[in-house]
Amino acid sequence: MTADTLGRFAEGFTSFRRMMANEPQEQRLAIFLNAVTETAGYVSKGLDRVAAADELQEIASSFGFTDVDAVQFAISNAFSKIDEQDRVPDELPPVEHEARKPNGKHPTPPRIRLLTDFMTGFIPPDFIIDGVLQRRFVYSLTGQTGHAKSAIALLISELVSSPDRNAMLGVHKVNKGQVLYFVGENADDIRMRLIGACALQGDDPPLHRFYFIEGVFNIGQMFAQIQAQVDRLGGFDLVVIDTSAAYFLGNEELSNTQMGSHARMLRSLTALPGGPCVLVLCHPIKYVTDPTQLLPRGGGAFLAEVDGNLTSWKHDDVLIELHHNKMRGPGFEPISFKLETIRTPKLVDARGRQLPTVRAVPVTRSEEDTQRKRTEDDEDHVLAQLLAHPDASLSEIAETCEWVNTHGEPLKMRVQRAIERLDKAHPKLVRKDRNKWKLTEEGKTQARKAALAFEQSKIADAQNDLF
Repeated sequence: MTADTLGRFAEGFTSFRRMMANEPQEQRLAIFLNAVTETAGYVSKGLDRVAAADELQEIASSFGFTDVDAVQFAISNAFSKIDEQDRVPDELPPVEHEARKPNGKHPTPPRIRLLTDFMTGFIPPDFIIDGVLQRRFVYSLTGQTGHAKSAIALLISELVSSPDRNAMLGVHKVNKGQVLYFVGENADDIRMRLIGACALQGDDPPLHRFYFIEGVFNIGQMFAQIQAQVDRLGGFDLVVIDTSAAYFLGNEELSNTQMGSHARMLRSLTALPGGPCVLVLCHPIKYVTDPTQLLPRGGGAFLAEVDGNLTSWKHDDVLIELHHNKMRGPGFEPISFKLETIRTPKLVDARGRQLPTVRAVPVTRSEEDTQRKRTEDDEDHVLAQLLAHPDASLSEIAETCEWVNTHGEPLKMRVQRAIERLDKAHPKLVRKDRNKWKLTEEGKTQARKAALAFEQSKIADAQNDLF
């Protein structure tokens, strides 16, 4: 965060960092929590809330506070207290000890029920995708930009709405129904994906019971009108919100009060005719280095309100994993996908040139193993090259590994992505020294093992050629 963004409060954050740097790790948390409280005071004096929250999260990350949900909750809680102070009136209204209904009658008192009577209220789970998504439940699907949230949501929507009675999502049976997709972000991108998918499948779009609402509006205010249209269409089984941020109408996404209200508004969609499952696509918190950290951006009240948080994580150039880090129910094993590029004469630009688009496709266990082996081989080749040629550029590494395109140009991005994965490994295998990537001590150990394995493989291949 720049000093320009923080304005006259930048010096205060510099002071927080200095105090934390001068104390042992066990005492830094107390200083950080005090900094959060003081920052809430800055906000009440004019500091931008989002800038303040991002700066605090950056401080937490730089000092090794890995529990991002706890950090986010501390920030949200401090900011919400400021909101509550601002809302306290000069005179509180009198307390009514006997609440009454609008018609003047006393409300029905709560009923104490015997165990056997209480159990009769059980409603059996009704899955739209067996073991994954239930009707009348709300789920968030959280993923970083480029990690296929929309692609997976569209695939699920297509499987539910298509006439294929044998449709499966991995090993999970998909039950049929109607789908309503709220397009709050980048409608043209969604159209391109759908044109490509329909062209590839050869399906007739009218056979799909797949509907869309385009644009951003106040869902709560429009609920009655939406409900009337849904009723005329015979009800829905799945509702997709793309994205939560697009339909959030508050001014502070770190406010538990506002995010709790937003989540409850989204839950109200489960009451639409058909009792649909609601799947809400969410952007994650700012710093994510691991899929377990894929939490919906915003106050902790949002995560508490949803019935499950699904996660979409791109492991490499190809494989994407759908899993969860919160689930009411037994949960499911990770499901792997790949992004498949589509080109079709039905999708062209204004000059008639074909445009590429992508769709998510489930992969088999064999395909997954093959791709993971390819990814590991790429990483091992890069490690071996960094060991043999510490100052090699990305282009030189690609050329040595014979990673070139049809024009003989080095595939630098293939090297770069392998290095980025090595940088995220635990422990780290590479580190950046100015503009060069260097091996860490653990990286050197792994690089020696990779180089030895490649040498032994060459010897074995040469012996096989002799015989």
